[in-house]
Amino acid sequence: MHQRRMPHRGFTLIELLVVIAIIAILMALLLPAVQQAREAARRSQCKNNLKQIGLAIHNYHDTHSVFPLGSWGMTDWNMKNCTNWRTMILPMVDQSPVYNQLDFEAGNFAANSYAGNEVLKGLRVDVFLCPSSTNEVFDNTENTWSNPERGLNHQYVGIQGAAPPVPGPDKGYRDCNHGWSCGNGMLAPNETLRMRDALDGSSNTIIVAEQSGLTNGRNLTANYYGGWHGARNFSRVTGSSCTDLWQAGSTCVRFAPNSDIVQTGANETKYRNNTIINSEHEGGLQILLTDGSVRFLSENLDFMTLKRLCIRYDGEPISAF
Repeated sequence: MHQRRMPHRGFTLIELLVVIAIIAILMALLLPAVQQAREAARRSQCKNNLKQIGLAIHNYHDTHSVFPLGSWGMTDWNMKNCTNWRTMILPMVDQSPVYNQLDFEAGNFAANSYAGNEVLKGLRVDVFLCPSSTNEVFDNTENTWSNPERGLNHQYVGIQGAAPPVPGPDKGYRDCNHGWSCGNGMLAPNETLRMRDALDGSSNTIIVAEQSGLTNGRNLTANYYGGWHGARNFSRVTGSSCTDLWQAGSTCVRFAPNSDIVQTGANETKYRNNTIINSEHEGGLQILLTDGSVRFLSENLDFMTLKRLCIRYDGEPISAF
């Protein structure tokens, strides 16, 4: 007897389209979840970066009995012996070989010329970079101040304090041609501070914040934000005012977080000391408090509350944040 064979049956066009539609729906449902999981991992790594920075700052304090200067510099435009807090904690973030090669007497820390400190050129330290940021990390290749791609090799900024109007004592800031310069925070320019100077409490005072969403797609002049150099032209400080003083590596908080104040082109001079704290995390940014803890700061936080968090001695109560 002959065995009867069953005819082979393939997919019909309608069945194939249904399968494709189901796969497309599943992908549409799963992709956002995958992206959210990836961002959660990046945000967690960003938090860990700030914790490591906090540990490094505390180790520096344990070693020297003071926090690193937010930025320090000379009384002219010379960028020699002129750097900021990030340089000083390099040994505490596994960069002792770099730190030991630096010339703090005659070396240059500015991105237009690393003469004497060539080891800094192109240096990337992962703990200073937020993994969520889509901004490219630049360094100077043109040896000129007019090159826009220079010095943007850090994405966490020190907090000098807050610009007026602010609560508490009427001191600690100056109105400069390059924006407000502050001395009422924990990483003030040319001032050594101790843990005890956080009079409002170390858990109520921000010392470092994210600045990883800075460019907002614009071609900025990066030496005002990143880089290894510090404060310039302190000879222009007179009484409560100043002219050409500006500093890098730290900011005097003047604008709300994640705001889009134009800091390039004709307006950039007014904001060099007041670069915005921001990030590409949804809804806010990460901050490091002076006690070493890390918090997520909502971009909708009351602005005066933010200013109080940036000032070490205003004496005003802090609402929940």
